[in-house]
Amino acid sequence: MSHRRTLLPLALALSALAPATAHAIPTVTVTGDDGNPVTLNDTTPTGIRQMNVTATVTVPNGDAAYYTTQVLDPAGAPASTLSSCRQGRGGSSQDNFADYRGNGTYSVVVRYFGNRDSNCSGMAREARFQYTIGAGTSVTPPPGRLLTRAANSLSTITHEIGVALNPGAFTYEVRYALGAVVGSDGAISGPSMEAFLNTTTGLAGFRFDKPGRYVIVARAKNDDAFTTWSAPVNVDAVAPFDLERVSFPDARGPRYKLRGQLRERAARGKVRISVARGRKGGRFRRVGSARINSKGRFTKRFRLRRPGVYRLRYTYRGSSLVAAGRVTERIRIRRRVFS
Repeated sequence: MSHRRTLLPLALALSALAPATAHAIPTVTVTGDDGNPVTLNDTTPTGIRQMNVTATVTVPNGDAAYYTTQVLDPAGAPASTLSSCRQGRGGSSQDNFADYRGNGTYSVVVRYFGNRDSNCSGMAREARFQYTIGAGTSVTPPPGRLLTRAANSLSTITHEIGVALNPGAFTYEVRYALGAVVGSDGAISGPSMEAFLNTTTGLAGFRFDKPGRYVIVARAKNDDAFTTWSAPVNVDAVAPFDLERVSFPDARGPRYKLRGQLRERAARGKVRISVARGRKGGRFRRVGSARINSKGRFTKRFRLRRPGVYRLRYTYRGSSLVAAGRVTERIRIRRRVFS
């Protein structure tokens, strides 16, 4: 009997020190990629892409301990405010609105205090539930080369190119530049232009005012943090093949001199010239090729013996800066030529 009286107070003391919910595990959810809650476990981080996360902690019904909750960012700094001290009796939950601080593993920390520690100021035991954010975006490469403008027009075309949307991103930054170099951080080095992304369609508008190779990169943003830049995408923009003017400085027949000026001065190579008699129909015969000089000009002498209406066809095989194309114009031969 004496031995039992000695042990009983000790057992009662140990019981008072033990947490009332020693085996209770809270339910912790975070906002998933589809906007619905995803349940976390206390062993392995759960991967998501969501950048606008609310972490909700629900304690079991009947848990009499007081507790607090908070989300820590990948560096261990607070990503949400510390919750108020609450008691789980009757079941309760806490919402933690977590800031996006970049990709990495975030921790939802639940700290349990004693049943009488209504200030949550004493000793606490801690449980952690983790989620890993792998947010990012990408640019969809266009299927081929893009025209800077339509033929015979001076207006630059706006091309819509797809940019992948990331769940929970508030804004996006899309940058592009002609002949750009990408730095070690993934950003374009030097000046660049910004494209507006329509977050409803996932399409960004680009205007390529000069022919050449453009580089596009993009990133998503939430709060004050960005994702890393996307992998760079190259877009080859080419000008159309069109004529600014054609003249005949030497119009005396039957041998004529033709002088053409291309609208795009960057064109190089040769223009093949063919002629056919009549306003329509008739077979074109080749009269030769003319080399384009550094100013986008070409000249060609040819012979026409009979007066009347003819069609001249100019064919270009294309280059790295100018698209292949064909232009046909009508001329009338009398004693002199005019277009």
